[in-house]
Amino acid sequence: MAYTHDHPRPTVSVIIPVYNKLDLTRVCIESLHTHPVEPGFEIIVVDNGSTDGTTEWLREQQEAKRLRSVLSGENLGFADGCNAGAAVARGKYLLFLNNDMEVKPSWLDPLVTTLDHDPQVGVVGAKLLFPDGTIQHGGVALVEVHADRVTFGGIHLSYQKSGSDPAANRAQQMQVVTGACLAIRPEVFAAAGGFDAEYWNGNEDVDLCLKVKQAGWKVVYRPECEIIHYESQSGTQRWTKVEHNLQIFMKRWHGVAGPDFIRDQDGKFIATPDNKISPYIQPRLRLGEPEPSRWRASVVVLVWNALDYVRRCADSLLQHTGDDCELIFVDNGSEMDTLKYLSELDGKHERVRVIFNGENRGFAAGNNVGIAASRGRYICLLNSDTVVTAGWLDRLIAAAESGAGVGLAGPVTNSITGGQKLDQVGYDQDSLEGLDDFAATHASTCAGGAEQALWLVGYCLLIKREVVEKIGGLDEGFGRGNYEDTDYCLRAFLAGYSSVVARDSFVHHYGSRSFIAGGVDYDRELDEKFQIFRKKWDLEPTARQTGNLNLKQLIDDGFLPGLHFHPLPLSTRVEVLPLPSWEADRWTEKAERFYALGRLDKAERMLRAVLAGRPDHDRAANDLAVIVWQADSAGKGRDEAVDILAGILARDPNNTDARWNLEQMEEPVGV
Repeated sequence: MAYTHDHPRPTVSVIIPVYNKLDLTRVCIESLHTHPVEPGFEIIVVDNGSTDGTTEWLREQQEAKRLRSVLSGENLGFADGCNAGAAVARGKYLLFLNNDMEVKPSWLDPLVTTLDHDPQVGVVGAKLLFPDGTIQHGGVALVEVHADRVTFGGIHLSYQKSGSDPAANRAQQMQVVTGACLAIRPEVFAAAGGFDAEYWNGNEDVDLCLKVKQAGWKVVYRPECEIIHYESQSGTQRWTKVEHNLQIFMKRWHGVAGPDFIRDQDGKFIATPDNKISPYIQPRLRLGEPEPSRWRASVVVLVWNALDYVRRCADSLLQHTGDDCELIFVDNGSEMDTLKYLSELDGKHERVRVIFNGENRGFAAGNNVGIAASRGRYICLLNSDTVVTAGWLDRLIAAAESGAGVGLAGPVTNSITGGQKLDQVGYDQDSLEGLDDFAATHASTCAGGAEQALWLVGYCLLIKREVVEKIGGLDEGFGRGNYEDTDYCLRAFLAGYSSVVARDSFVHHYGSRSFIAGGVDYDRELDEKFQIFRKKWDLEPTARQTGNLNLKQLIDDGFLPGLHFHPLPLSTRVEVLPLPSWEADRWTEKAERFYALGRLDKAERMLRAVLAGRPDHDRAANDLAVIVWQADSAGKGRDEAVDILAGILARDPNNTDARWNLEQMEEPVGV
């Protein structure tokens, strides 16, 4: 779809306030009609009393059904001009656009995808470029300036830097984006009272975004939407009340909204503890609506034999976990005595559910089954060789809510690797005599203690629901187990979520009892899984000994959904959000860059992710066929490549790339 004149409910109402500058308005409107986008949209131009022929031109355009016009007859200013357009808008979303803009192909798609896929987002902004390709707007930071006097306001990030500046090309959560291109939900706009007309052509957008943030909505910057901005071409009235606007803004927001940075008297920018700028990752799936009236949390316990330990775990959960938490036991192909016990447990307790996999699907896959079935607002993965103590889950949840951006929380314990292990515990670790008293004393001593950690161990891991919806489940490529928890924490970190250890929550851990019962060589399993982890993240062979994870490079690369999102098994509660065509194109381009750098494994994984979401994406299919053929031109790789290309030609017999590639592959090997 694209422009939809007189549609009863277009997806977007594009609202453009204008005051003279007809030549710019013509360019803007023509670009809207020229460049294809998927969402249907209407164009509403609000004329603020122009005197240069704009009014007459708008009447002609409306008669030609190329837009709708609102002719005010006077200069209402930016705020009231936008508000007048919003009053007659019919779209599912509103998008305010300056008239000194020239949009690019697919410009609207990332903004609509963000609002469609993430119900927590209220406002979305775009990357704006000067005509020479340098950046005019890469998001807005709130800055408190310490000079002759203290002032407070927004500053455009990456201003006048190259359009390829890495910082400006990452989606981010921010406090503010510019009103020059600002998409917003109509209900959010109405609740905020629209743009405040007390301002005059300045700070209306900053004020609106802060009201939206204050109401609990997210404000997001999406650089995938690129627009050329000729900036501030509306005339001298644009700057007539700069001081007036500043004073209103300072009175309302200074000391209320925290600055992202302080600029000292030497001009140096210093990030503050209030800095709200963080990576933004859009959801890839929905786990169904949580049931807040019933289930606060879902505890997922993966079971594989070791029945005595399973019993102790279940008994402790029933004793120390509230009735508002569901207990999901996922059996990974245990023997009959364990299956019988779990069936009886399911029948006795309403809040207990048991899922029988029928086979050992591994730690990650088994837990993913439980995650997919969960109904709580939090999901806690718990090993079956643990014993929980009074208040354990409440304290984990409190830690998860202890700061903005926390996504994962884990307790302390007696037996584990890393910082979650206590040096000493005051109870018998075999009989568990004294456990409850020890845990209570420890909780009192460490009450409220939550400390940051790079990663947590998966013997007990609390995950916020929104984290799962954005990064998916555990990576099933790790097989029976080990390193999928480290991998998950790293993926969450790159997606902007931190992990914390709840120092006051204690869970006893026997350690590896399912592996021991199954006769698994744990040390060998650990070595094998580290190699998978190392190759996935491009680490040096010595990384396990040195601890060097090359975090700077990982952070620079960021969270790449095509590589770092891992799907859950389909269920009635799992809705996979569609991969839009604009994003499939971006992922394919990224894969081609990986290919050019010789990073064939990453290129292949990215392309397979594209085709999982868009099976008919011929460019990605062609690229994938070349990679798998080159990897194994004499065996199964060649066979798969031929099948992929045959599929393309079945859809499009005239696809010359697929035809040429297929002819190359049909040449005898060695010729």
